[in-house]
Amino acid sequence: MAGVIESLRSDHSRLTKLLDALERQLARFEEGEAVDFEILDGILYYCLSYPDLHHHPLEDLMFDRLRARDPEALGGLKDLREEHNELASVTRRFAAAIRTVEQDIAVEREAVKKVAQDFLNAYRHHIMMEEKHFFPAAQRCLKREDWDAIANQLKPMKDPLFEMREDERFAALYKDIMDWDRALTA
Repeated sequence: MAGVIESLRSDHSRLTKLLDALERQLARFEEGEAVDFEILDGILYYCLSYPDLHHHPLEDLMFDRLRARDPEALGGLKDLREEHNELASVTRRFAAAIRTVEQDIAVEREAVKKVAQDFLNAYRHHIMMEEKHFFPAAQRCLKREDWDAIANQLKPMKDPLFEMREDERFAALYKDIMDWDRALTA
């Protein structure tokens, strides 16, 4: 159990840093300054890949096990697959809006701000729901054999932004996050 939950919580912590980086870029956008499209592209590429390939499937396995073991423990939580599909959809809408801006196609600033804020709100709400409701329910109700089965169904995958750092698409984003972290601890 500890390994699965800790891995997911680590992903949430890292994703929060990514969302914070996006908020810094949006603040620049709000003030009429130039945004760093390399950072935005890194955020979007990450969100369109890693969560859907590793993080969400792991949570879906937990959800299925919890629903089979103790459906009442879910206490009215929405089906995670449905929520994960909604996150993917809002991410694609945000990516389309950023591509429009990058290509210098006329678009209203307010429309871009709204889709970006929708993206941020959806991810922040999702993380909060899982941390406050879903993970504690899984920890309470799932048995060791459930955790073992979950851990054995997916092969481990390194986080492409924080663990591998081989993909140049993440260079500007990683630097931004590390610079911000250093500034906070200085």
